[in-house]
Amino acid sequence: MQVLVMCFRDHRTLILCVLVVSSLLLVYAPRPVAAATISIPITIKGLSPQLSTSLTIDGKDVGMIPGGGTKSFKVDKSTAHTFQVDPEIKGFCTSYEGRDVCNRFVNSNNVWTLDVISTQNCQTVPVCWDYYYYCDYWGYCWYQPYCTYQQQCWTTTELAEKGHTFAYDVENQVVVVDPHGQNTDTWQKVDQSVSLTAEKFVVTRDESNVKERDVFVHWVVNGAPMEGNTLTMKSDKPLFIRAEYRTEASYRVRVSSEFGNPTMDSVDGWYMKGQEATISVEKEVPSEGIMGALGGKEVFVAWRSPRGVESRDPTYAFTVQDATSLQAQWRTDDSQPMTILGALVVLVVVVLAILALYRTGRLFRPKAKAEPTELEKAQAEIESLKEQLKKKTPPEKPE
Repeated sequence: MQVLVMCFRDHRTLILCVLVVSSLLLVYAPRPVAAATISIPITIKGLSPQLSTSLTIDGKDVGMIPGGGTKSFKVDKSTAHTFQVDPEIKGFCTSYEGRDVCNRFVNSNNVWTLDVISTQNCQTVPVCWDYYYYCDYWGYCWYQPYCTYQQQCWTTTELAEKGHTFAYDVENQVVVVDPHGQNTDTWQKVDQSVSLTAEKFVVTRDESNVKERDVFVHWVVNGAPMEGNTLTMKSDKPLFIRAEYRTEASYRVRVSSEFGNPTMDSVDGWYMKGQEATISVEKEVPSEGIMGALGGKEVFVAWRSPRGVESRDPTYAFTVQDATSLQAQWRTDDSQPMTILGALVVLVVVVLAILALYRTGRLFRPKAKAEPTELEKAQAEIESLKEQLKKKTPPEKPE
């Protein structure tokens, strides 16, 4: 109260009091208080509208945002915040030949940190102090102020950005199945290319009697055949790529025969599986040695394999299903030589008998009458008695 009274003692003192009060108001005036929260819009780009991603702020789940959508979230503007969305979202799948291939949406920058920017604000304000002076001779007293200037500073904070957009990239699954090449299951972006080359044929078996190989037919892409063994295409959709082969098998047919000259219609004896083969041999051939000279012969019986008799015809046509070995079976026919030899033996015996008879003098000599036997003698006597009886018996008288 005393200070107020003294301020109004005269005009000079009043002016000084006003200056002091003004400086105090500038120094101790309250700073403007900013709003505690601010709304931050979050936008999702590149994600299909049918799909959504979850959003967390500072580790707390705050909801879902659909693809192409925007949502705003209130945060404390005085501190930094971390926003995070799903790094990968499974898309849509299609099945080809019982195998699912899909697409996905990938965000390699799924974490965003919202930083705080601090700003220092300063201003220059007057600062005054009062000095007491003694009263003058007439008893007049007053306060003499002393004023100076000093800098007053304070710090304000605000968020570095006002919003953020999370961008997703589409990746398509590419599955390659090639039994004689690469078998991969990868993810590729839509602007990438797929280049594949398949071997035209691959030998799978190489043995003395069996040769097999897989011959490339075509690429099958999502169920559709593609010509050529080289394939180049964009991975603008999920792809299931399969290399299709057909198996070619070659089998060796071996023929053997103890007699004759067996032949076949393949020079080297190799046939494709399912191909018809024809083999043949003579029906009969002369025997070797003296028997052959006398008309002896070897007669074809049958073609035999490890399974048994295959054919009884000298010319045999069959479908090749596997490697096999055929052998000609023969029988010996010596009927003509044996007949000739038998006749020669009889002739020799006859000639030797004639020579023996000739040497003993029995050849061409008349034969002596042989003595009658007892029976013959008895029969001759009986006949003689019958004749005598006929002579002695008188003739019968007529009636």
